[in-house]
Amino acid sequence: MADQGDRQRQAAVLIADVAGYSALVEAQEAETIAAVRDLGNRIIAPAAGEHGGRVVKTVGDGFLMEFRSAVPAVKAAMAISGKAAASRNGPRGLSLRLRMGIHSGTVFPSDDDLLGNCVNVASRLQSLAAPGEICLSGTVHEQVRGRVGAAFDDLGLQQVRNIAEPVRIYRIAGNSLPALDPEGPSPEASVAVLPFASASPASTEAEDMAQTLTEDITIGLSRYRALRVVSRNAALQFAGSKASPSVAAAELGVRFLAEGSVRQLPGKLRVTVTLSDGASGLSLWSGRYDREDCTDFSQQDALAAQITQTLATQLQSVASQKSAMRAAKRGTPTARELVMQARSLILDSRGRLTQCRTLYQQACDADFGNAAAYSGLALTYLVEWMSGWAVSAELTLDKAFPLLRHAARIDPLDSVSQRRLAVMHLCKGNFTLAEDHFQRALMLNPNDTDTMAFRGLSLIYQGRPEKALAELDQATALNPFHPTYFHWFRGLALYMCRAYDPAVSEVTKAIELFPGFPVPHRHLAACYAQLGNRPAAARECGRVLDLEPGFSVARLSKTLPFARAQDLEHYCEGLRQAGLPE
Repeated sequence: MADQGDRQRQAAVLIADVAGYSALVEAQEAETIAAVRDLGNRIIAPAAGEHGGRVVKTVGDGFLMEFRSAVPAVKAAMAISGKAAASRNGPRGLSLRLRMGIHSGTVFPSDDDLLGNCVNVASRLQSLAAPGEICLSGTVHEQVRGRVGAAFDDLGLQQVRNIAEPVRIYRIAGNSLPALDPEGPSPEASVAVLPFASASPASTEAEDMAQTLTEDITIGLSRYRALRVVSRNAALQFAGSKASPSVAAAELGVRFLAEGSVRQLPGKLRVTVTLSDGASGLSLWSGRYDREDCTDFSQQDALAAQITQTLATQLQSVASQKSAMRAAKRGTPTARELVMQARSLILDSRGRLTQCRTLYQQACDADFGNAAAYSGLALTYLVEWMSGWAVSAELTLDKAFPLLRHAARIDPLDSVSQRRLAVMHLCKGNFTLAEDHFQRALMLNPNDTDTMAFRGLSLIYQGRPEKALAELDQATALNPFHPTYFHWFRGLALYMCRAYDPAVSEVTKAIELFPGFPVPHRHLAACYAQLGNRPAAARECGRVLDLEPGFSVARLSKTLPFARAQDLEHYCEGLRQAGLPE
């Protein structure tokens, strides 16, 4: 390496920090600080030295390293990442996960520090990396490609803060053609959206629609934090390719492939979409959509959103099921697998709620930096509040809040944590705060129909059931595989509109699917009472009391966050007329 007295020199800069450090310190400060110090002394500094580099400085959980060139920097990063993942030196014997960024260029030594644009870019790449990932600039990729025994995901051009020109970013994906696990996907479902094909070469409308859908669906899926989505640029290499699904999936490092075509028909465009398993080539889901006005951008956006939501639902469902089966075979599940098992449970009974809470708690204990685990654990308290199973409604919500705040700190870009924070504030009747978090959630993921549905519930409690129905209609149209609670949200909105017959139809759909959840039975009892159907109302009262033996209208009325007294009275009066105890 050049003499330290040089005013400037060419070098490769590697910056690493510990993912979830703040959360770890908050939980176990002394143990975390000692573990990070040990990580630096035992793994990071020796690995940097072995590859001709040095640790320039450490700041808290961050490490700044300098190397002569990009190749040793990348090799050192891979060695550090592997050794850190295998070392269980964190609090409670956990592995500390590192996020790393690498760039090469001109650096300016300054005492025990390095300055310059090169350091700034490496720092921004590090901040963009997910836990356990190594991100590098296009400059570094050009220098190391084919020389370090790794494959790379092209994440495309990204605008980096305080850098004038966009930077092309790559992520180390592992060795070339990674083998796929025959038992199932990685804990988070990995997917590539292959370029949609125009089945009508002479039609510019079909070609334009194919390109638009490819880009919009890729972007839409990437907003789901539970999914790992290959960039559009990386998937472009398979445009018109005759490669088999298994080869495409292996080269892209994913388990699932989404592909489609656009065909020009008389007066309309026909879009077909298929989701397949990359290992087996089996089709998991297929859909067909016809659009008459291909120049209507709002229709194009709605179609892309509907396809995105459907694919996301299918991917997360399949991933949860296969992860649970794989964890059962292996014996000791990881934190991510515990989260996936918990997500696969339908919370329609106290027993399943308890089982789900146990899984999420185990995931939290295993990984303090897992935002999904803390957010999921908070969800169990929100469901407990909504169902009426909570011993104390207020204390139940108080348990959810710190968990959600912690999850949002770990991953501020996760729309799910923001949505659940909105629901928590909604349950407390804080509509302004709830709307703020709903808006944040939709900004992070405009295709999240669960957020739309809960926003509809908020509108019901605010005394705007007609607007709530419009919100719920939009969510239902975008998500044909929507959760059951969409039906009883609609049922409540219709009840508040005094449309009792349609409300009975909606709520009955929810009960037919999951009869063990008590809330729809309450709604149905109130509807039958308002319609004067005493036998049906009495039947539902019996089911409510079977599911909630301690139920009383007075107790429930203290928790429901209706903004207007007349709306609360309208709902409670229906329950009283049905015969439920005061």
